[in-house]
Amino acid sequence: MNSILKKLKNKMARASIIRIALLAAFIIFTVIFVNKLSYRASVLIGLPAEKETAGFKKIIAGSEFKVMQSHEVIKSAMKSVLHLSGTKEVKLDDGMAAKIKRNLYYRYDGESMIFELEYFDRSKDYAVKIVNAIVEAYISDYSSKLNDITSKTLQMLYMKQLEAEKMLSSVNARYEKFCAAENIVNLENDYAMLSAQYSQYNGELSKINTEISIAEKLAERNLTYKPKPSSPAFGVSAAPSSQMEDSEENYDIKKKIRDSEIKLAVLKRKYTDAHPLVKNESAMLEILRNKITYKTTDMTVQQSKSAPAQGRNEQALELLKTKRNAYAALIDQCEGQIKSYPKKKAQVKSYEVEIAKIENILSAINKQIDDTRISQTGLSGSMPSIIETAAAARLNVAYFELSSALIALVLFLMSFKVESRVQLLKENQKLSNYKSVVSDEFKYRVLGHINKSGPFNFEDSSFSAACFNYHQKDSKQSRHVNIIRNNITSQLDKNTGNAVGITSLNPSEGKTLLAANIGVSSASSGQQTLVIDVNYKTTGLPVSDYYKVSSRNGLTDIIIGETPYDEVLSATAMDELKIISTGVLPPNVQKVMSSPVFGEFIKEVSERFGLVIADCPAFSISSDFQAITGYVKNVALVIDVEKITSTDDFREEIAAFESYAKSSNLYVLGVIFNER
Repeated sequence: MNSILKKLKNKMARASIIRIALLAAFIIFTVIFVNKLSYRASVLIGLPAEKETAGFKKIIAGSEFKVMQSHEVIKSAMKSVLHLSGTKEVKLDDGMAAKIKRNLYYRYDGESMIFELEYFDRSKDYAVKIVNAIVEAYISDYSSKLNDITSKTLQMLYMKQLEAEKMLSSVNARYEKFCAAENIVNLENDYAMLSAQYSQYNGELSKINTEISIAEKLAERNLTYKPKPSSPAFGVSAAPSSQMEDSEENYDIKKKIRDSEIKLAVLKRKYTDAHPLVKNESAMLEILRNKITYKTTDMTVQQSKSAPAQGRNEQALELLKTKRNAYAALIDQCEGQIKSYPKKKAQVKSYEVEIAKIENILSAINKQIDDTRISQTGLSGSMPSIIETAAAARLNVAYFELSSALIALVLFLMSFKVESRVQLLKENQKLSNYKSVVSDEFKYRVLGHINKSGPFNFEDSSFSAACFNYHQKDSKQSRHVNIIRNNITSQLDKNTGNAVGITSLNPSEGKTLLAANIGVSSASSGQQTLVIDVNYKTTGLPVSDYYKVSSRNGLTDIIIGETPYDEVLSATAMDELKIISTGVLPPNVQKVMSSPVFGEFIKEVSERFGLVIADCPAFSISSDFQAITGYVKNVALVIDVEKITSTDDFREEIAAFESYAKSSNLYVLGVIFNER
């Protein structure tokens, strides 16, 4: 708690500086607010779609606003505002341009793509002219730049198109050169034909090997080998045409030979001799010719009956072996062609992929060129358009400066409340210290505390407005008084009686107000209560004024005049509450209070009433209190916290009171603190 108070104290030491700063901020923001009172003119602009098509730039509100703030746009706008000709130069100084930029603002709605340009100026007409001129200059600048962008885009696309065409031509040339070198027409058909021929040649070679084996076995047994009609032989010259004219089978073979020769001539004109189609057709032609040769030989052998069998077998074997060697050579050629197929296929595939890739690139470039040309023709649709021009300006309020000024003012006023709160904390700390002195050092009981209240606004003929225990029975103050009354009555016994003197260390500490409210509280509980005013020298209101009782007779008449107290007793608005005022001021109050009559009076009223409250004078300034306490032994001490100058002085005053209480055999019921 002490550390918190110390920090708060340090802060409050600078309270004046802070208040001056806040007041200065309030004045500054107020001046700025007044200076910023201006007219607002705005233009609504529809921007193109946020999309890049054929190189058109993407619209971003912030970047477009920077273009509107550029020196060129503002310069062009001022030329329009000043009604200058197109050739007339505008001298735009930095100060004027900075002022226009400073007063330009924008708002942008991304969904509707509406851009609102705002301009603020003290002149209503000037604000409208400036904002309209800036928008027109911006659209003109935008159109010029968009045309430049489109032209540059087309130029770039044409260069890319030319480069792609060159690349495509180069790849096609390399592909054709490769196909020519490898005699490639249709790679899949070539491979299928080679595979078929390879299978055919292997079958024929197998048949020839079988016939050779049969011929060799017959030769070992000296038997004559007669070739099968279906097995052609190689290496024998063609027979004379006169020997085959009568054979129908030879006629069909001759027809096939003529067709094969024509086909071979056509293929040689189209391909080279190394092409598989040419080689296959040449082999087929040779086989047909060998069939003719075989027929002629067979006829010649059959007619030559005079030739020995051994010679005929050797001749047949030689023809079969020649045929076998021819088929073996064809099979080797086919195998070489088939083995080279995967490599050729991979190379052809790579050329085809590269050509397709370049063709796709070229197609995309051509599409971009077409789109750009179409966009160039419809350029007006990609231009910003004015939706609503500024026709009139409206008064603008600088809300930021206004709110800042109000905040500074509120903080300035709150500083006083903070100071009050800090002061309250300090007083609470002081009260805690004083309570510690009373309870810890002097062992006095704290009966309670009451808070000083402001003026009471109760209109009642029965009791004064200060009697809050009557007017506000459920208030916080009333509850505090009830607690004090309970703490007092709980300590009363027969030895000391039920008369309680309410006093204070110094005058004007609130003891009379407390005594009046304790009386009301006791009477409200149903207890017969008597309040005696024994404070002759009070400077404030007597208790009788709180109860609105007026009586010429009082305590003086009882003691000096020996008047029965029943005749002096005054009634109040409450049946259970009675009061006896001081009466006429005697020449010597101390002598009156010291008389046995006063003692007998206290004894009588103590027996009749459940609680007797004596409003006593202050302890420190009057000897009257000493006389009164000769008969009133129960004392409750009221202490006003604000009256205490220091803890040490307070300790000394309490020590003096304790010393007197012990010497006079007083029973100190406790202490009541009167605080703010």
